[in-house]
Amino acid sequence: MKRGHQVVLFAVLLLSLTILSPSFDFRGSQLNQERDQEKDAFPNTSSRSEDQHAPLEIVVSMSEKDFSLFKGIANEVATSQHVEISLRNLEPDTYKQVLDNEFSVGESGDIILLDSEEVQYHAKKGHLYPLNGTTLSKSLGETMVGLREMTEWNGYQWGMPFDFDAYVLAARSSFLDEAGLTGLPENKEQWVKLVQQAKQDRTDLMSINSNDLHAVSAWLNQFEPGMAPDKIKKAQTSGQTESYQQVIQLMDQIQSYLTVKSKNPTISSSGEQWEAPMVVTLLSRLLSVNQGVAGEQGSSDKIAFSALESLRSRSLVIAAGSLEAEEASRWIEGMTSSAVQTEWYEQANYLPAKQQELDLESQKLITKYDATDVKSWFPTESSQSVLSESLIPTSAFQKKIQQLLVGEITANQYVKSIIAMQSSSK
Repeated sequence: MKRGHQVVLFAVLLLSLTILSPSFDFRGSQLNQERDQEKDAFPNTSSRSEDQHAPLEIVVSMSEKDFSLFKGIANEVATSQHVEISLRNLEPDTYKQVLDNEFSVGESGDIILLDSEEVQYHAKKGHLYPLNGTTLSKSLGETMVGLREMTEWNGYQWGMPFDFDAYVLAARSSFLDEAGLTGLPENKEQWVKLVQQAKQDRTDLMSINSNDLHAVSAWLNQFEPGMAPDKIKKAQTSGQTESYQQVIQLMDQIQSYLTVKSKNPTISSSGEQWEAPMVVTLLSRLLSVNQGVAGEQGSSDKIAFSALESLRSRSLVIAAGSLEAEEASRWIEGMTSSAVQTEWYEQANYLPAKQQELDLESQKLITKYDATDVKSWFPTESSQSVLSESLIPTSAFQKKIQQLLVGEITANQYVKSIIAMQSSSK
């Protein structure tokens, strides 16, 4: 036989053996192949016990109060869905570090309540199980589009949006009326009117938590073209630095009337006269303080609020190493049902992620408060592009922001120092 024919015959024979080999399962998914590689890399580790009756491990990071509420609801859902669960609450300060460490060795538990903005990161790392092929595929479409976009990557859905919160600028409606405004300030002239009214009332204008830089950045960025470090960077690269002059002048006027606190402040329609009539705070905190008060008094005693740009969303994800993805998806489906979404909102004051329930609660908020429809809080552009452009300030930026808020530096010094720090880091 000629050598060329021998080569062809050998190739055909090898191909046949490959197709018939039991080690090649063409029905398996790419995910299964990736999991096999992970098991080879970590042969002695698993995200949970090999015992098929071991409970689902659910990892969250909450305050003690929220965790107590969450635990009660989670156990009710587990009973109704016929699954066993164990809950683990991580400290907020070490939450991200602990998760990264546990993901790296495949011991992250079965289900994690993850910040939605971190879902794509962990999906790209291969830490998560795609939800498209689970029983959650239908109910995924019932969640808010703006939240769902945050958990999508590479054509797959990696998290089920669970709830969200928002930073809001809130004010007593009576104070806005006294200043001649029909709503919250939208431009420089309206802010100047509020400063003048605060001066006349001999009170500070606004309270803000200087340690919560997401809150501060959200507030600073409402002053066009934006006063937080990320917006200053964009303005610098696009030649808009001249437009900061009016904003700097306004900020110098507001600066003297700020009350800087070490925790998120709040406001109530029945608050003391000496309290600042405006605050930047989380909506959940605002609702918690005003439960049973809003809507029971006249419109002049209402609280007006509008959302700032920073939304805080959480999603339930299934770890790639989980041995019980079916049970996990069943529990998540129960936790994101209409009844549970409403119950969680009523108890913990975090807005539901499901569209229908959110629409209902949004209308209630409009009735009780001087507020706008929640739908208007979401950017028209893709949430993914917004997230990719956002910057979390470094410790150096944090210090400059805090110096600005307490009046140690002027607004002009603040802008120049931010530009200088950004230039030196290139």
